[in-house]
Formats: sequence, structure tokens, C-alpha cells
Amino acid sequence: MRASRHFGFLALGCSAIAAAQPAIDSTSSGVLPRSGRIVLRGSGFGAGGPDSRVEIGGLAAWVTTWTPGRIVAYVPEAAVLGAGDVRVIVGGQGSNLAPLEVTLRQSDGRVRWTFDADSDNQWFRPALAPDGTLYLHTSQGLVYALSPDGALKWTTTALGFPYMPPTAGPDGTLYCGSVQTIFAISPQGQTLWTYKDQSAQGLQNSMTVGPDGKLYGAYDFGPGAVSLTTSGDLVWSNAGDPAMFEYGGIGNRTVFGPSQPGGPDDQVYIGMDLFGDNHLYAFDLDGHQKWAARVGPNNYGAEPTIGSDGTVYTPDFIASGFGWVIQALDPQDGHSKWFYDGDFAANCSNIEIGPDDTLYYVRDLGHLEAFNPRTRSLRWHNPTGGILTRPAITPDGSTLVMSGVPTYGQPGFIRAYATADGSQLWEVPLPGEPYPGQRVIGNDWARISSDGRTAYFSTVTLSGPADDPHSLFYAIDLTDGSCPADFNDDGKVNTQDVLAFLNAWAAGDASADFNTDGTINTLDVLAYLNAWSSGCP
Repeated sequence: MRASRHFGFLALGCSAIAAAQPAIDSTSSGVLPRSGRIVLRGSGFGAGGPDSRVEIGGLAAWVTTWTPGRIVAYVPEAAVLGAGDVRVIVGGQGSNLAPLEVTLRQSDGRVRWTFDADSDNQWFRPALAPDGTLYLHTSQGLVYALSPDGALKWTTTALGFPYMPPTAGPDGTLYCGSVQTIFAISPQGQTLWTYKDQSAQGLQNSMTVGPDGKLYGAYDFGPGAVSLTTSGDLVWSNAGDPAMFEYGGIGNRTVFGPSQPGGPDDQVYIGMDLFGDNHLYAFDLDGHQKWAARVGPNNYGAEPTIGSDGTVYTPDFIASGFGWVIQALDPQDGHSKWFYDGDFAANCSNIEIGPDDTLYYVRDLGHLEAFNPRTRSLRWHNPTGGILTRPAITPDGSTLVMSGVPTYGQPGFIRAYATADGSQLWEVPLPGEPYPGQRVIGNDWARISSDGRTAYFSTVTLSGPADDPHSLFYAIDLTDGSCPADFNDDGKVNTQDVLAFLNAWAAGDASADFNTDGTINTLDVLAYLNAWSSGCP
């Protein structure tokens, strides 16, 4: 009897396992590039885990969603180009094979590449590591690491949606956070440590490596401004006076600057919205509050921009007759040095600053302006015919890039403007249909690569399907299409270009003034060889 019952139990167990064999019913696409997102629908997928995986072309794929009937995975970068297949493996059992053709990523005009995140909202602009790696912390708590050419390096999770912009340390460590918890994630995707303060309502300012190598950021309630070691140990906290509180988190940057002209960056700035009455706090790097200035109310959380002499610039709202203004604060004690009243009607974005200290901002939703703080005069004004986010400036100070929409309810766009006169240079439309259709819009200011050739934009997808949330991350080409290393203009970068440059240099030809300093010397040779070794995108 015991043997019979035991055999019967085994038979039922084997039957249950057989019934749960995974089966792919459909895929979201039959053709995808490397690092492309694929949605698998079917049955018997289980709940995922260490004994479950997706294989594409025989290689294990990164997976971001796994449910009994739906899986989201990414095509491995090492997948062989051409015809291949996809299968799901659960508990050692493989599903049927679904066909998939793997291709290279393709550019499209100014769009170098896009990445399809498994979240409908990317919230903040990406972090950018010194080696060019991009980090996204998206809704659903997903974290992605992308190479500069759009390849998915790894993905992991960090609780729920982000409470602060992600930042990257000088060693490539990612710092991100959600609710009360800060995460430090290695360049290889492993969580190094977490720090949680249960007395706080939540994180409000980015955790950023400061000039002394420590981390600085802010919670509201309880701890307020905090400093941590890069090993995750608390150095100090300061609740602020008045006590820090954020009326709905918007994820400000933590900003550093000098307390006096020509000095080192020895102050950290934290912006908070105290029940609609914004305050900007200045702390020294030991945690002592130097001052707090009322700079509101406004809807951007008093995030400052720092001039070359340490002057602190921020949008402000002066209720007694002025309304919206650009405020200039003294870094030593926070008093108003001056303010610019430009007859703003509605609001003012956070401020971008150029290499020459020119201030760039969007006023009244769609009016782009450049203001010279040295002469306290408006350089130019452009009513752009759209609703724009905060501008971002290229390292050489020549171009502003930003996202926006023609008007509410429309798909978005990415635009560039010349800093010389505010004229529009180009536009990249984002996909979608007018409300109530599905549409893509940008949702934060751009991150620009250190060489100034690429701008990275996070987006949000509105009115997308509830059963398949996803959004596009954009890499936009900021160049004029030419390649400096292609010296002989034959469309290729090779040793023939080096010979052509050296011949021009030996002849003293003006084209050999590669660093454009007005003279032809060995510095031009070094500049050209550096460009040649980098090739062209």
C-alpha cells in the first residue's frame, strides 16, 4: 500500500511538471537589433528564478519582467547576426522555438540609437560615468547600464520608482535611490551597499560625490542634508533651519560651489519646497549650515546654478510686485546681490550656464532666453512656438538642446538652438499620436557626452498600453555630420588620412591648423592624431 501510494504521488508530480512545460504563443517582433526588447507571451513560464532563463540564439538574455504568461527580455549583444530563435527554459524544460532575426542597431538621421526600456517613465536624465556608461533608474525600479553605442551591459532593480536623479562616481559606481533607501551599484551591476533612514519621508536630492570624495544629498523630515562615505557610512546629517520639507518630491540635483571667488568648491547647496515656500540651503562640507535663503515659491524646487565667481543663480518669485525673476545670491551669506525682472508671465525653468557665464532658461513655458549676468542685460529672446524643458548646453558653449511639445496633448520633439542668437538649428520629432493616442515626450533635461557629440534624452510614454509599459531612451547626434578625422573626405578613417594631414602640415596649408589656434605646429599633429585614434561615430 505504501509503495503504491508513493508511486501514485510521483506520477501526479510528474504529470504536474509536464503540464507546466513552457510554451511561447507569440513574440512582440520577429526582427530586433542587439539589445532590442522582446516580449514573449505564452504559458507555463512560472515565476522565474535561478532555474529559469530566456535564451536567444543559445545565449542567456537579460530579463526585466517574468510572469507566468509574459516575459520581457533583451537580445544579447553577443547574439549572432541573422536568423536565430528564442526559447524559454523553466526547471530544465525548454519551450518551443520562436524565430527571431538579429540585426545591428541602426541610426536614423540625428538619432544615433534608441533603447526600449521596460518602464513607461524614465523619470530623470541618465547618469554618465567617466567611461561613457549611461545609467537609467526607471519606474518599476529597473536600473539599466548602457554603453555609449547603445549596448545593454546589465540590468538590475533598486526598489520602486526613483526618488532622485541617478549619479555616477569617478570610479563608475552608480548612486540611485527610492523612498528612504540609497543604493550603490558597481559598474558590473552588483549592489555594493544600501543606506536607509526610516525617520525620513523620502529622498529629495541626488546623492553626489563631492569635491572631497564623500557623498552628499538630502532627505526631507528627520535627517535633512546628509553626507556619507563611499562605503555607505553616515558622516553627518543636518535637518536644516528651517527644518527641511519637500511638498512633493521633484528630484533636485545636489550642487557644489565656492564660498568666495577663486576659492575651492567648499559649499553644498540643497533646494527644498517648504509647503510651497522654497528655500535654498548652503552647508559647508563638514555639515554646518551657512545660510538659508527664501527663493520661492516656484515649481522647480530651488535648484541652483553656480557662476564662475561662485554667484548662485536660481529662479525666484517675488510676490510684492515683481513676480518671477532671476535671482543672484552671494555665496558667502545668501543675500540678494541683484535680481532680473524680465516681466515673466507664468514661470521660469531651472537655469543652464555657459562657459562665459551666460544664463539660459525657458520662461513662460516656451520662451527661450539668454541673459548676461555681467552686464545684467538680455542677450536675446526666442518665442519658440512650443512648450520646452530646461535647456542643456554643449561643452563648447555653442548649442542648446532640449525636449518639448508643440502644445499639451501632442507628441514631443527634441530641438537644438544656437547660443549665438537663439535661432533653431534642427528638430527631431518623437513618435506618437495626439491625445488620447499613445505619444512620447521628453521628461527631463539632456545629458551631454563629454566630447559634446551626443545628447541623451529620457522620455515618458503617455497613454501607452497598460499590459506593456515601455519607453524610449534617445541618443542624439549633435555634430554637423562631418568627421574631423576623415581628413581626405573619402568617407573612411584610415592611414590615408594621416598621410594627407601630414602632407598638409608639412606644406603649411591652413587646413593643418587642426586645433584652430591660428598657428601650425606640433600641437596640431597631436590634436589630429587624438581625433584619428578616436575615429568617427
